[in-house]
Amino acid sequence: MYLSFVLGQTIKDPDGRELGRLEDLIASPAAHLPVISAVVVKVSRGEIRNVAWDSFSYDPETERFSLAVPVDEAGEYGITDEDLLLKTNLMDKQLVDVHDYRVVRVNDVRIEPSGGRLYLVGVDVGMRGLLRRMGLMHVMDRIAKITKVKPSSQVIAWHDVETFERGVGRLKLKVSAERLKALHPADIARIINDLDPHQRADVFETLDLETAAEVLTETDPEVQASIVENLKDERAADILEEMEPDEAADVLGDISADRREDILEEMEPEDAEDVKELLAYEDRTAGGLMTTEYVAVSRDMTAQETIDKLRELEPSAETVYYVYVVDSSEHLAGVLSLRDLIVAKPLTKIEDIMVERVIHVHLDADVDEIVQSMSDYNLLALPVVDEENRIQGIITVDDALEEIAPEGRRRRIPRIWS
Repeated sequence: MYLSFVLGQTIKDPDGRELGRLEDLIASPAAHLPVISAVVVKVSRGEIRNVAWDSFSYDPETERFSLAVPVDEAGEYGITDEDLLLKTNLMDKQLVDVHDYRVVRVNDVRIEPSGGRLYLVGVDVGMRGLLRRMGLMHVMDRIAKITKVKPSSQVIAWHDVETFERGVGRLKLKVSAERLKALHPADIARIINDLDPHQRADVFETLDLETAAEVLTETDPEVQASIVENLKDERAADILEEMEPDEAADVLGDISADRREDILEEMEPEDAEDVKELLAYEDRTAGGLMTTEYVAVSRDMTAQETIDKLRELEPSAETVYYVYVVDSSEHLAGVLSLRDLIVAKPLTKIEDIMVERVIHVHLDADVDEIVQSMSDYNLLALPVVDEENRIQGIITVDDALEEIAPEGRRRRIPRIWS
């Protein structure tokens, strides 16, 4: 049985007197599945009544509703915040299918009788649900007999769907934090991309900071801005602090100046300073693409001392593929790979294993120069220096590839070190 079959039915009492037309069904929480607790009836032009289920009888053979009591004895139902109006709250609305990691649109609602009651058992997100609502199933069935191709009926069980709560002016996503945390950030991001701005903010309120930062990194650029714009300043600041400075700068660069300043004020001073520094550079230049998170050591340190420093710093994976060597004024003096560091004897001096000729770019280098240098020398990261050869940051290969990839594929580039 589907909701579209019963909408618009004429409701009469045992004496044949007409109450009105069936406008909607109200479902309330129950032990296993939501149970139909009332019927919304349009009794006259503009007048709506919520009639309690106790006043109705239902024939499962004909799928017809009728009053079990006289019209003037039909009991009223007081709707609560936990109730769902199946047509109003579900039809054409979005639901999160946590099995297939996607947002789907509801074309029809499946209800089933059991023990004299009706229960909400699922939603139809397939083509048959849409055709059923449009009254075109008989036409499509004839076509299907000829073509041997049937339109899909895709019913998702109610237990497999995260649903929406009733709210003032909009639907609020009711998300199970535990179920979301079990998904990969890329899967959560795929869901986030299909939600409206308010629903996205609701999801982010349920995520821990580390997961929220990973998900924000995976979402589309315009979606990132939308999410941050709708979060509270403190929450947005906390999430951005978990991100790499270059990624945080990219997000803040896409929102309004006033909002950006408010969020930067909430960030830790050191994190805010790193982001502000990156925001000052032009897009698609080395300065605009680099991250200020990198590992630098002095040439007189030993291999063991360097490894101990790495353990102490606990840098993110992408910033430690190379270790850069600098002097006391941060001038770039050399570079060594993590592999060379690990295989070196503990007391070996860094200056004895470093490569002195370091391939680098300047702050104003464009994307073509950056990509060409990485390609020519097979680099996974490229240091960025100022006019005096002082290291300012590094550009990772995934960030460089994002700039040259087609727009639709940019967020699909995997993080090499994840």
